Amino acid sequence: MYSDSLVHETPDVSQLIRLYAMVNLMRVVSPTTIVEGAEKVGRMIVNTYLEPSKTFPELWDMVNSGAMDPLRDFSEACREEIQRLQ
Repeated sequence: MYSDSLVHETPDVSQLIRLYAMVNLMRVVSPTTIVEGAEKVGRMIVNTYLEPSKTFPELWDMVNSGAMDPLRDFSEACREEIQRLQ
């Protein structure tokens, strides 16, 4: 959804609902740090749809600056939780 939000200004509302349903499921089974990371990504996706679509040179700059990795914090929280459970 994040990649779609970079190049489109109109979201697929059914996909946004699906995203929020997944976050709500995480609320039931995951620690707060993981839920907060998922919420942060969800907000980023919605906010990106509100911005103008990115051009290819803008996307290239984002790749080179590391801005194309919106799941980094979320992934790290998940990895820490997996390590804690092992």
